[in-house]
Amino acid sequence: MVDVMPGKDSLHLWPLTKGFVMPFIPSVLGIIYAINSTDGLAGLPIIVLSIFVAPIIAVGFLIYEYYTEQRSMMYGTVAALFLMSLYWITLFSS
Repeated sequence: MVDVMPGKDSLHLWPLTKGFVMPFIPSVLGIIYAINSTDGLAGLPIIVLSIFVAPIIAVGFLIYEYYTEQRSMMYGTVAALFLMSLYWITLFSS
């Protein structure tokens, strides 16, 4: 295999992906739980809590990644936090 740029460290895709996906996992599990275990509107508070807990978890991951110096994982979490903030802005602006 030919190394095109021998002096440069490539962007690690797996930590970037983990940093992007991990803040969404509790929200997805909460939404699945609310849909499958409750009837009617009884699951609505669980769904709302699941949506609001994702940015809090993302900030927690950012603090962890900052102190353990995991830069590429931190970039993925920042991207996820950016998408969550765009979602919140569109949710509350209308």
